[in-house]
Amino acid sequence: MHHNIPQIVSLVPAEKKLLSKITFGFGHHNDEVIRSSCAAAGPLATLLMTRDAIPEIRVRFFTDPEFNIGTQKSRLQVFESNGTTGHAILYHPLFLDHLRYFIYGPNLPDQVIAEFCNLAYVYEYISGGGAEDLRKLARSLTNEHKLIPRNAACEFFKLALECKMEVYYARSVQDAVRVIKRGI
Repeated sequence: MHHNIPQIVSLVPAEKKLLSKITFGFGHHNDEVIRSSCAAAGPLATLLMTRDAIPEIRVRFFTDPEFNIGTQKSRLQVFESNGTTGHAILYHPLFLDHLRYFIYGPNLPDQVIAEFCNLAYVYEYISGGGAEDLRKLARSLTNEHKLIPRNAACEFFKLALECKMEVYYARSVQDAVRVIKRGI
């Protein structure tokens, strides 16, 4: 059985045009960049959802409460409980990170993704021993690539889910990365 590494969603020309107007990771950008990114994000997300282009596991990361650790609500429900509902969610600045994930997959270096997936796919079903090997690998890759543990932790959780790990084991990978301490 051949398994694939998580792929970037293939975009049609209209979607590529909208994507070109979006700046992700806007923490260092001005309000106009954020506004124009959000204005393009809504229509792009709508087009992608209309044609079912987003991998199911990525949609579930947004809509399934079980995938949002530390809360009883899905990421979608968090938007709704904060007063943003329906299509307005797709235009919200905080939705941009979700759209980035929908399109590009886990935000980790390609080499990290490949190494993790290659080990994950050695196991037909990941249980205790396999999960421990993957936790060790995720920690090693985080250190080797000098990733910020708190950021990498969630991305490894996404990657583990995309490698078909059960949520419980995917969480254990996230936890193993999150607790890495960095020397000053």
